[in-house]
Amino acid sequence: MKKILFTTLLASSALLIFAKPANAEVVGSEQTDLGIRFDTDGPVKPGPGPFKDNLALVWTPSKFDFGRQAATANIATYSNTVAGDQYIVVNDDRQGTETGGEGGEGTRAVTTSAWKVSATLSKLVSKDSSATELPSKLTFTLGDPQSYDIGEVDPDTNDFLPNPIEGNLGTLADPNNIVVGKNVTLEAGNTTATNIIAKTQADAVKGGFATKLSDTKLTVTTGTGAAGKAFKASVNWSLDNTY
Repeated sequence: MKKILFTTLLASSALLIFAKPANAEVVGSEQTDLGIRFDTDGPVKPGPGPFKDNLALVWTPSKFDFGRQAATANIATYSNTVAGDQYIVVNDDRQGTETGGEGGEGTRAVTTSAWKVSATLSKLVSKDSSATELPSKLTFTLGDPQSYDIGEVDPDTNDFLPNPIEGNLGTLADPNNIVVGKNVTLEAGNTTATNIIAKTQADAVKGGFATKLSDTKLTVTTGTGAAGKAFKASVNWSLDNTY
């Protein structure tokens, strides 16, 4: 009896092992989109470097945000809603070129070339398929140039780990040949660059240089066709080693 029972169990097990499952058929499918947005940590963002032995943009505004607005066909001006102070900061750590002193004449000095930061504003265009363009301009005021202490070289990277701007600004020594654009207007879509901050001639002045942006506004000439749409543009900052 036990032998018959054992044989029956083996047969049942074999049926379970070798039985083929029914073929599964997809009878329907859908897709759910997932998204996530990470905002910047503050009102400015650091440049990529390297900073040591280079002329480099250290800090630029992280973004300009003009909020959610009601569309209007008339001209309208909106204020930047980003909290905190926004700056353009340049650091010049170049080795420079030795000049003067030849033949016992003149004063020997190590100088670096002039430089400038300029900016353009791209077209302000809707993010939907219609690509509606808004005629607009970005305006801001630049503060007097200040010195900036970039900090010490990190031995692990052999490069500067830039100091925060707050607490590391000072007064520039005269003469310094550093100028700023003061009242800046960037027309959307205009590819002609506008000067922001610059060193106007070669000299021995090196280190960090900063200017603060204030009263940043976006003026839209007409909001016709803007209702229900989100718009995006970008400010492109360019640092050139000539003035």
